[in-house]
Amino acid sequence: MKKLILSFTLFFIGIFSFAQALHDITSPNPANVFAVGTSGLILKSTNGGSNYSSTVSGNSNFQSVYALGLHVWAVGDGGAFSKSTDLGTSWQSSTIASGQKLNEVYFNDSLNGYTAGNNGLLLKTNNGGSTWSSIVTGVTYNINNLKFIDAMTGFISGENTSILKTTNGGINWIVLPTPSTSFLRCFDIAGSEIIAGSSENKLYRSTDGGATWSSIPLNILSLPGINALVITAPSKYTIVLESGSIWNTTNGGTSFTYAQNEFLDELNAIAVQGQRYFAVSRKHMVIVRSVSNGISWALTPNTTYTVSYIQKLAGNFSNTNKILDINYQKRGVLYILQKNNLYRTLNFGSNWTIICSIQEALTSLRSTQLIVSKSDSSKMLAGLNFRIGLTNYTRLYRTSNYGMSWDSVFQVGMDDIGNYMTQDPRHPDTVYLGARDTVFKSTNFGLNWTKICISSFEDWCDIAVDYSNSQVLYGSTNHYPAKLHKSTNSGINWTMIDFVIDTNYSEMPAIALSNFNTNLILHAQLSNNVIQTGLKRSYSNGSSWLFNSFPGVSWAVDIAKDDPTLYAYGNISYDPIFLSTNSGGSFTGLPNAYAEQILFYDRANLYINNHGLISKMRVFYNMPVIGIQNISGETPVKYSLEQNYPNPFNPKTNIEFSIPERSRVELSVFDVLGKEINIIVNEVLESGKFKADWDASSLPSGVYFYRLRTEKFSETKKMILLK
Repeated sequence: MKKLILSFTLFFIGIFSFAQALHDITSPNPANVFAVGTSGLILKSTNGGSNYSSTVSGNSNFQSVYALGLHVWAVGDGGAFSKSTDLGTSWQSSTIASGQKLNEVYFNDSLNGYTAGNNGLLLKTNNGGSTWSSIVTGVTYNINNLKFIDAMTGFISGENTSILKTTNGGINWIVLPTPSTSFLRCFDIAGSEIIAGSSENKLYRSTDGGATWSSIPLNILSLPGINALVITAPSKYTIVLESGSIWNTTNGGTSFTYAQNEFLDELNAIAVQGQRYFAVSRKHMVIVRSVSNGISWALTPNTTYTVSYIQKLAGNFSNTNKILDINYQKRGVLYILQKNNLYRTLNFGSNWTIICSIQEALTSLRSTQLIVSKSDSSKMLAGLNFRIGLTNYTRLYRTSNYGMSWDSVFQVGMDDIGNYMTQDPRHPDTVYLGARDTVFKSTNFGLNWTKICISSFEDWCDIAVDYSNSQVLYGSTNHYPAKLHKSTNSGINWTMIDFVIDTNYSEMPAIALSNFNTNLILHAQLSNNVIQTGLKRSYSNGSSWLFNSFPGVSWAVDIAKDDPTLYAYGNISYDPIFLSTNSGGSFTGLPNAYAEQILFYDRANLYINNHGLISKMRVFYNMPVIGIQNISGETPVKYSLEQNYPNPFNPKTNIEFSIPERSRVELSVFDVLGKEINIIVNEVLESGKFKADWDASSLPSGVYFYRLRTEKFSETKKMILLK
């Protein structure tokens, strides 16, 4: 990751507040990109997404944009419609469906197009959008997706499980049922190949025009839906998840690769133009771009961001270890065990409620672990630690009704520090527990326990079961030296595969595995020897290791549940959380936070547990938009255009100009052949003295000309770019 700033400073001209968001994006040619969003916002790039200028057309929220040739169309709330016939230089706005929400716009050519909206609304134009007529769809649900593959054949979908198809320009529609059990969020079509994504974390595929379908579960534990997708070649797709992660496939979804992407929030639309891919954020005014066919993505150049951790639930020091877990059947639902109280959130941590308490007569308690069954979230195991005399004990409680009632099922002598219990992801009723020198196993989710192994483990730090092979377990211990053990026969026998070179004091507090890369193992380790404190990474099931040294008291690590290349590492001192978006190739230290447990729910949701105090990572992005700044409160006496500065420049320069009265102003840049290559300003301005900036990062060295033009004034000056 890069371009991190730790203070929220508005130092770019034309930056918008984080409240603005983008809803759709299109790219009609390699140079031009258009994105639309809230309050009439339209962003335009003339250099393939290296930078953007902004304009406003009307004041409604735009939901969709489409461009073809020199024409651009945008639709949105309240029936808002805007169009440009000169690639976004000027816009005409109108209302074509008063009071209606328009969700999608699509044109076959410069004249014939369609727009769809709520309550089954579908409109058609044959004159570029000057007039519209209604098409009867026969549906009353909201239509969110629309595409025609020729003048007569088109498809729509919305808040329904089916796709509708017409072969006569919308006069009649047939239903193409899909196997989906939830509303379809998006689809794309290329020839007879159709793919569709829903909110249930599944991709649906048809290769015969929708007659038959195959279902492709994505198997993401946090259950993000598919917000956008595109077919770029036969069997080659890019899908954008609700969590912001981007997946690619070249074999029709048989397998996926995970695009490197430094953006850490939800994405909701995608556009493709050759090797350049673009996606926009629903919650920020941010555009991410790939110039490598979607393999890796980056923020728009010069975008900055600030990171903070927002407390979501207060904690206390009667809670230790992994006491935060998720509902594996319902997105956005998490649980935490604070002492003997079980809290639940239904909205990603924004609000928490105590849903039950474990009845325990002892008052000196610590909650030490919570496990929610991966196959049935009504079943949970809770660990409470207490002391009798000088001996620490852990008592396990079990519920099968979301905590409405609990049964005490097991008690064992053990310390209260350590993540001692785990479930088998492939067989969640199988649970393992490590207690000092012993391993216990349950095959009925904690009702009964059997001792399966005795060895010199000492105190357990963490235990985990491989996602692809139930016989493979990993267990880490503290004490001197700390060790990582591996079992290949379901915990009966163990072999040491890593240790810390410190016989005085060392620990391995946390292990992280991924169900998408089953060769991957991460574990945190700490030592009195600071150069031995940090993160170990293995991409060979523990056969070999890479090491990243970090400051602080190493304690927590996790892998994003929607992307096996995204890691978070933390500690229990005031050193930063470290984040990697490229499989550990580099890490960025984010602002200080204690991290006894990190829960990397997915790219858009990272939680920090510190003794029951729950914080959530929040990122604010500032994407610079080329614009202008009024630099004087005085009214100029005449029009003027100043020489740019610096000049020569590399790659940015500033241009000042003055206008004595309200005018439509166009500030454009041309090459030596007179070809217009960028429009910096194209809007109506009040009188004043202004400064505009221009970034020529994507252009070669040479002589360029800039021209200021209004209804009453025109002047051109020369500038030199030297790289």
